[in-house]
Amino acid sequence: MRDWLILLIAVVVGFFLLGYDQLIVALSLALAFAAPRRWFAIGLGVALPIAAGSAINGHIDVAGVVLVIAMVGAGVGWMMRRGTLLAAR
Repeated sequence: MRDWLILLIAVVVGFFLLGYDQLIVALSLALAFAAPRRWFAIGLGVALPIAAGSAINGHIDVAGVVLVIAMVGAGVGWMMRRGTLLAAR
């Protein structure tokens, strides 16, 4: 249940970040840290609304960059969380 809530938050955050690209990495990282098993879906959830808005406005290049940035942020969040879990063992 918690993972689905985090995924919903990721999509909502993506819609709010349509004009604030500089926050994409930080928020996708934080959300992936909260639900590390869903890091890929979180990256897509944050990026897809922004990428879709960019693509609709004819900026396909921006859409690709946003997808990469969000996935990198989510991947780093996953690695950080995994590292903390492994260190706690």
